[in-house]
Amino acid sequence: MLFVLFFILINISNYSIASASEEQFKPFQDPVYGDFGLRDSKDRVCLFLKFKAKIYNFNLNGTDIALELADFSDNSVSLNGFCALANEVTKHSFIEARWKQNFRKKALKLTFVQKYEELRQSSLLQLRWQLTKVVYEEIYDKSQSKKPIVFESLNETVVVSAPLHQSFVCKDSLNITLYNNKNKDYQPFVLELLPAIDMQPMNIGGGFGSNIYLCDRTRSRTLSESFQSQMTIVSGIVLGLSSVGTLIGYSLRRLFLPARQQIYNSLG
Repeated sequence: MLFVLFFILINISNYSIASASEEQFKPFQDPVYGDFGLRDSKDRVCLFLKFKAKIYNFNLNGTDIALELADFSDNSVSLNGFCALANEVTKHSFIEARWKQNFRKKALKLTFVQKYEELRQSSLLQLRWQLTKVVYEEIYDKSQSKKPIVFESLNETVVVSAPLHQSFVCKDSLNITLYNNKNKDYQPFVLELLPAIDMQPMNIGGGFGSNIYLCDRTRSRTLSESFQSQMTIVSGIVLGLSSVGTLIGYSLRRLFLPARQQIYNSLG
């Protein structure tokens, strides 16, 4: 019985590996809408991204430490990667963007994994996709070694996460700190994802784009702005009612005071 079970597991594993090697993925880029990502062999979107980014290099002495990265939806950027497969036990997807900027060859690599995540307000576990790894590389053209300088996020850092079948949408900036593990003398880089951010790296179905998960920062800001707007409306209504009440009270006081009432009656 154990031998049969082992044989089945081996075959499933081999089938998954074979499927992954046979599946072909191709990039897509739409500079009009700013979208980019991957399509599967049936031309279906299987990894969707939309964002712009800046990198902050704190190793520079000057004040101009921020650099906007290339537009990943532009054809001048080379995209490559793979999507999560339906038969994977633990789904994961990957995409890398490569481009040349300021005499340097650069690359940004993103890894997404399906994981169970404990909800903040309860001990319940929810199956979600997470951006678990971010890697940024630079190679200077005139470098003799031609080895890239690599900065990457810590393994426990999860900045982007959403329920499995939902896209992550954020209308605020998100920062990811990147470290150089080989040289501790390097100050960390900070990758800033610029709004509007829209990501769905796996489990994209027919209702793609309609089921969204709003990031915590945008949700909190939206609720705060909504509350302030409601309070402004309520304050305006109260002030208006107070003004009307004051005018009515003043008119009645003039009408019914004895001295003024006699003058008023004599006018008839």
